[in-house]
Amino acid sequence: MQFFRRWQPPKIISFDLDDTLYDNVPVMQTAEHSVQQYIVDKFPETAEWDVSHWRQLRDKVSQSDPALASDMTELRIRTLQQGLEQFGVANAMAHAHDIMDQFLLHRSNFEPPQESIELLQQLAERYELIALSNGNVDTGKIGLSDYFSLIVQPGNGVRGKPLPDMFLKAQQHFSAVKPAEFLHVGDHPYSDVLGAQRHGWQSVWLTSGLGRPQHLSILPTVKIDHLAQLKSLLIS
Repeated sequence: MQFFRRWQPPKIISFDLDDTLYDNVPVMQTAEHSVQQYIVDKFPETAEWDVSHWRQLRDKVSQSDPALASDMTELRIRTLQQGLEQFGVANAMAHAHDIMDQFLLHRSNFEPPQESIELLQQLAERYELIALSNGNVDTGKIGLSDYFSLIVQPGNGVRGKPLPDMFLKAQQHFSAVKPAEFLHVGDHPYSDVLGAQRHGWQSVWLTSGLGRPQHLSILPTVKIDHLAQLKSLLIS
């Protein structure tokens, strides 16, 4: 554990979800391959494309419309639509939504580590917990929703981190709490650390996720290498 900024005990603890409370990489790999098979079964003409082709198209769609980068659900729908259109599939948008429904089923078909659940249980006894995630996991299906008094994800006009929408929504929900009394825990140097710090929140950067030091543009309040270190920071 390493401190970079003045630390003060928080009143609200905010968690990123993907790659913070659980390893999201194998979850997404399984979901993408399952949906790939669903697409091929429904539209055999797309069989020449594998998962990598859809990922490449998703990157192109994201680059063409940067606003989609923080809304993974809309980004995937647009990607599916454009991919199906390339193969001449009629009513591509309607089919894209159907495929996205299948993806979301697989995407939330897992159980978080017991260590994460126990940590949330212990923290919830002492703090108000919220979740701010750019992803589209169904927290109810993975058994986490009961630990959070507020869950904010992109959609319905709400943009993802590091844009201000989610942080401001949390501040509006807890209007009596000062920005510095919020603590956001996440693995991403850009969406989590930068997003929290530039809105006056404290931040904990979890280095065991997908973020790398070279991606840091601003230092977090605290750096930890393992989620369990939050116990000594916030409970002990």
